[in-house]
Amino acid sequence: MRAPDISQLTGLRSSKPSWYAEYRQTVDDLHRAIGSLEHVAGVLSATGRGADALCRAVVDAAAEHLGEPWAVLALAPTALPLARPRMLGRGPSGVGVEDVALLPEVVRRPVTAALAADAVEPWQTPDGAVVVPLVVDGEPVGALVGCGGPRRTATPADLAILRIMANQSAVALLSEHLLARSEGLRRQTEQLCAQAQERARDLAERHAQLADAERRLDVAAQREAVDAERHRIARELHDSVAQHVLSAGMTIEWCRPEVAHHAEVHERLGHAKALTREAVERLRGAIHALSCDGHGDGDGLPAMLGRLSDVAPVPGLAVAVRVEGRPRPLPAEVAHSLFRIASECLFNTARHAQATRSTVRLAYRPGELRLSVADDGRGDPDVLRRALRASGRRDDGYHRGLANISSRCREMGATVRITRARMGGVRVEVRVPRGNDVPGEDAGG
Repeated sequence: MRAPDISQLTGLRSSKPSWYAEYRQTVDDLHRAIGSLEHVAGVLSATGRGADALCRAVVDAAAEHLGEPWAVLALAPTALPLARPRMLGRGPSGVGVEDVALLPEVVRRPVTAALAADAVEPWQTPDGAVVVPLVVDGEPVGALVGCGGPRRTATPADLAILRIMANQSAVALLSEHLLARSEGLRRQTEQLCAQAQERARDLAERHAQLADAERRLDVAAQREAVDAERHRIARELHDSVAQHVLSAGMTIEWCRPEVAHHAEVHERLGHAKALTREAVERLRGAIHALSCDGHGDGDGLPAMLGRLSDVAPVPGLAVAVRVEGRPRPLPAEVAHSLFRIASECLFNTARHAQATRSTVRLAYRPGELRLSVADDGRGDPDVLRRALRASGRRDDGYHRGLANISSRCREMGATVRITRARMGGVRVEVRVPRGNDVPGEDAGG
């Protein structure tokens, strides 16, 4: 946009071919001032386009206002480190330069001196270069330099106009620096937040591991106490009860020849001897089961059931063990209870049902664990179910084995069913829910 003529602004015209020199100088100054205002307006209009566009407008306006071939705007090396651009230069024919090292020596020298100076007021060097510091909070951060042309003295009006443009560029560069620093702080905050979240997750995981370790230690301590008590009971059974039963059997054996002429007494003593032998076998099985803590058995319950015939032998009864599904670890107390239930069922089968064959089946299902004992004896499921219900209402010494089975099932949170077996006898089935047979899980797990 072309600046308006001074005569249009003042309304004064003169037809004289010559004016006073002072008047002519005033007119020139007014023309230059109007042009400078146009330059300032152009600079201000570039404010919204960012620091780079505004600084380029300032350099162009300074070069045109001073009439110098070179105009350079540069930041000091340590000032506003995040601001961009760091330097903009305009040379002859509008050639742009963005590196101090690429400036001609006649331009680089005053620019370097201006950046090293500590002044905040504009000045003109002896070589004629015009220097206007970029000031932020009273401290110089860079300079706007015009130089390279014929030496001309800059007027106070020139310096005032250049200061306005320099201050505008300083504000834009400061804003750019603060924005970049804010963005950097935002990214750093996000990184710190992510690291904090990661550490929180790590701490939560470590806390869970610590809680699990504490739980395992508690379980181990409980098991150790239970094992110690079981070993004590087994030792007492072996040293006292088993010895007494053996002594009773030996006494009966000694008495039998003395009453050989009394057929009924001799027969009853033989029956008593068989009972003591059976009691000793059952005591040995119980002592073995109590002495085995079950923690070191890598095969778990299937292996324990496989040794039923050795641990708790039942004369005259053939026992087959079947395992279905993929075995999984069991708490020692659950494995022990299921083993004792199987032993009790086999003993009752041989003692009361006169069975010759029995099948122990252990089935690992997704939602539960099933243990069943079936036989080919003469037992009646209805009679056993009534006896099982009666054992829960009273404890008169009868059907103590069924009461023990029911009690163990309640402790495990399991259920027991008595039905007719395919083999013709009785089938006792115990079902343990999935959560109750997993170490460390509760029933609702």
